[in-house]
Amino acid sequence: MQEMMKAKAIELLQNGTVSRVVGWTVGDFVYDITPAVFESVEEIECGFVYNDFCAANLSKYLIPISRKEGKTLVFLKPCDTYSFQQLLNEHRIIRENVYVIGVESYGKIDASKLEEMGITGITGIEVTGGDVKVSTIYGDKTVNKWAVIADKC
Repeated sequence: MQEMMKAKAIELLQNGTVSRVVGWTVGDFVYDITPAVFESVEEIECGFVYNDFCAANLSKYLIPISRKEGKTLVFLKPCDTYSFQQLLNEHRIIRENVYVIGVESYGKIDASKLEEMGITGITGIEVTGGDVKVSTIYGDKTVNKWAVIADKC
């Protein structure tokens, strides 16, 4: 999914349909995903991510960004579309300045729940069905996905 999203964002930037992209990037740790604005192909290639830690709702970032010149591409998970619609109803987002692409989400992983289980030093995760294989600097652990899914999911 991440590669398809990056390819679409790059395509829309290159053909001038959008001026910027609102998405996610990795912070200091693999589970530290943060919203980000990308304005070039290079930024997307180097920093854009979409994985099971991308729980942040990007709708609220459109409030100031939708007032900028040019269109902004935003990727919204199904749960994010509710707040997007509410912000539109409140006239806080300029709809004609936003290009929305919906992305699938089957629930995002809450890193703090992994920590509560004593899992630290996380270097990556792999979700397969109802299991989450967590790679750490101390070895791999497998946990039930529904035990570590974000509460808002």
